[in-house]
Amino acid sequence: MKNLLKLALALGCVLVLGGAVSMGSAEAHGQLHCRPARDCWSTFEVDQSKLRAPSMLRMSGVITEIDGDKVIICGDGQERVAAIIGADTRIVKGAKGKLRSAKELKVGQGVMVYYSARMTRSLPPQAQAYALVIGDMRKEFLPQYFVVDQVRRSADGSCVRVLNSTNDVIARIDGNACRDFASIKEGDELLLWSSVMTMSLPGQTNAEKVVILQ
Repeated sequence: MKNLLKLALALGCVLVLGGAVSMGSAEAHGQLHCRPARDCWSTFEVDQSKLRAPSMLRMSGVITEIDGDKVIICGDGQERVAAIIGADTRIVKGAKGKLRSAKELKVGQGVMVYYSARMTRSLPPQAQAYALVIGDMRKEFLPQYFVVDQVRRSADGSCVRVLNSTNDVIARIDGNACRDFASIKEGDELLLWSSVMTMSLPGQTNAEKVVILQ
């Protein structure tokens, strides 16, 4: 029994020493050190006191009918919405994110529509459209329409992180994505391009390109 106890203690010492050597070696090579502040700053403390029910919804679909200022869009599962186009509705053309007039909208176009959560009870429901991004997201690298709800700035001023008004996306924006990133504030409307999103809630992404809409 004593021999077994001695053997166990000896093995324990070897494991502890081996771990310490391994950690020391990793630290010497920088593997345990944090990256520079702009890369380490990955947390976003949402201000719960400012959270509110999302006022904007979005849907990917195809324009099936245009009736005056109403654009009927059919999404997956036969979900439909009648998006009402107003003077403030952003019409965004393709991957370049160019703003266009409502005349650019055609039956058969693929679009991502961003519309008010306040809808009529009609079929299809009608809602004010905030933005329509024209294009097929399966084939083109299209921007998303992003209304900034909360902003957090890194300690070293190298980037900002923004939460959108639908409370489901947090985007990191730096000078490579937007020259004027430091000026971004709550309420700003953005066109934001990103190709990778985490599976977390909210999803997190690094913006590859951002345009601040005036």
